[in-house]
Amino acid sequence: MAQHTQSTNPFGSGFDGMMKANAHNMESLAQSYGAFLHRLGRLNADTMSFCAERWKEDVEVSARIARSKAPEDVAEVCSGFFLKMFTDYSEQAQRVIDTMGELGPEKDVTVESDAPAEPSNAARKTR
Repeated sequence: MAQHTQSTNPFGSGFDGMMKANAHNMESLAQSYGAFLHRLGRLNADTMSFCAERWKEDVEVSARIARSKAPEDVAEVCSGFFLKMFTDYSEQAQRVIDTMGELGPEKDVTVESDAPAEPSNAARKTR
């Protein structure tokens, strides 16, 4: 007859035991997720602000074109508009790229682990 041995997990069994055993990991995850959401909110607010400003400028250029008296005036309004639009979109794209780069793990959040550290590449080569 097979003998059944009971494991002795100091944290208990089942889901509660798993949560107790991984409490420090869950706390680190929550901190990182909070920072991620904060940065994502900044990205959304910046994007909404950019869109509102661009919309305002699009409407203004239409009014300026309508007030133009000569084709040269229209060309000047349009060239200025497109140059500013290109600059604005380039700057916004860079801000998005910068913010997306910040969406990774925070540099100042340290995650403690009970697992042994991975050996460095130099240590692996000597094995």
